[in-house]
Amino acid sequence: MTATDTPLNVAVSVHNQQTFDTCITSTLRLLATIEFAPVLGEAPLTRELLDSYAFQIERHAQDLAALAGFPDTDVVAYGREWYRQVTQARKAPLQAAYHALHSAAYLGLEQGATTAGMLAGVAAAVRDLAGQQGRVTH
Repeated sequence: MTATDTPLNVAVSVHNQQTFDTCITSTLRLLATIEFAPVLGEAPLTRELLDSYAFQIERHAQDLAALAGFPDTDVVAYGREWYRQVTQARKAPLQAAYHALHSAAYLGLEQGATTAGMLAGVAAAVRDLAGQQGRVTH
């Protein structure tokens, strides 16, 4: 699967843009919590909560692909493959998640399935971090 696509054919609605911005912001907050909670003496997020967040990020990614006119694109598989390739290049899961989130924020709604794939890459990193629960250090 390639993640190249044309920009959305329809004008991005204010509601969709606000929803996208909220997704990016809340995902950034999640990554910051994973990174800084242990440093500040707060309890780390549980594996179950991280898995739940990852599921929601994947859901948003699939919705974004559908909104862009690519409802049958498996953005979750694309995100997982992207994540696998990035971590083989020795990027740590949290670093890869930030990279994917920055990419999604930059690409915006206009890049549809590519942006969705980057969000799914964040979800793959969060799932990996959930699997490392108890071993994650700053």
